[in-house]
Amino acid sequence: MADLVWDVAFLQDAVNELRNQVCDLQWELGGVRSRMLREIRRLRRALLVLLVEDWPAGNDDADNNNNN
Repeated sequence: MADLVWDVAFLQDAVNELRNQVCDLQWELGGVRSRMLREIRRLRRALLVLLVEDWPAGNDDADNNNNN
């Protein structure tokens, strides 16, 4: 009978440890998600700036190609 009690206690400890690990991972993933979304926004802004800066040159090239 003592073996069954020890087995249950061991399994409960394992379940509690896994719950703690899941909780820690959820917090970590939340932080990573936040940084990832912030980086995506930064890259979109940088790409938009590059496209806007290059736009007049792109139009001139297209017009020159159509005239030739």
